Amino acid sequence: MKTLLCFSSLLLIPCLIHGQSNPVMIRLVDPLDEPEFYCVDIPGFRQNVQLKAPLMAHTLKRFGSADEMFIFDSPNKGQIFAAEYGLCIEAASAKSGAALFLKEPSDSPLQRFTLTEEGALVLRDHPELEFAVAPGTGSKAGGPSHLRRDLSLKALSDSEAQLTTWKLVKDAATWPE
Repeated sequence: MKTLLCFSSLLLIPCLIHGQSNPVMIRLVDPLDEPEFYCVDIPGFRQNVQLKAPLMAHTLKRFGSADEMFIFDSPNKGQIFAAEYGLCIEAASAKSGAALFLKEPSDSPLQRFTLTEEGALVLRDHPELEFAVAPGTGSKAGGPSHLRRDLSLKALSDSEAQLTTWKLVKDAATWPE
């Protein structure tokens, strides 16, 4: 029994170190011009993933695609962790229009975000700034029906809810809904 308890504790350590252990897709609630919905995406795919490029909004791929999966509050509270790559989402600055990138986990306040009850994904120390997709129509991207849009921080006062309201898709059973 003692051995089983010790083994079970070892399995929990990664969860405690990295906060929530279940990856999610960060999906825009409004489908806009993409009936398959947009989500936060790392440009590229598989071996061609572009880890230094700004993040974008892209058509949802199948649930579990590494370049669209993130863990909230990992490795620390407020961070959004791309576990497959060991990197966190970080804003280029605390200004409207700032791009979002992947960076090594750090203590930077530019890596601390909160998902509000209304579905806004805001910079914790600057809650007036939220994740927003570009207005207009999406441009063609790789894949048979894939579209992409730029993604950046925008001032809440300058943003339309349809471009800034997000939900977390937690499993394949709720994808894309």
